[in-house]
Amino acid sequence: MRHTPQSLAKQFSHGVYVNSSDALLWREAFTYLSSINDDSIFVKDKVRSLWLTYGSDLRARIKDDNLILQVLQKSLPGYSGDGWTLYRGESWFLFDPNQIGFFWTPSETLATTYAQGMNAIESGGVLLKCYAPTEAILAAPEAEGENSVWICDPTKLLRLSTLALFPKL
Repeated sequence: MRHTPQSLAKQFSHGVYVNSSDALLWREAFTYLSSINDDSIFVKDKVRSLWLTYGSDLRARIKDDNLILQVLQKSLPGYSGDGWTLYRGESWFLFDPNQIGFFWTPSETLATTYAQGMNAIESGGVLLKCYAPTEAILAAPEAEGENSVWICDPTKLLRLSTLALFPKL
């Protein structure tokens, strides 16, 4: 099936990831979604599951964090609890230009694993710590726990600090 930006947007809004679509079509679909004012089109728990599984791939394809953030703010369930201290293992090449990702965890150990492992491959890794106030949390995990993953708006995180740097692998 050949998708249009609108049909791909509909799939995304129902939590369906279409891997065969190219980067340009995904950008067009997200541009379309960002223009929609009715967030009731999103099946928010399914979009959360989709983003947790395929968000890194979509981010690499779309290459526009501002556009992605506009869509995630509409399409994710949000959060109404207390703020959290969270950690992230980030790639240096994304941290340096302030392109910090959306996935965060309360586990310093899990974040360290990413900072010194997968996220250190291209440029080295950075272990980050922050406070995520309620308004920064776009989606809480289905089950909160030490290794849970939170989806956050990186522009609203507070007290961001670097805890460790790791060499390029």
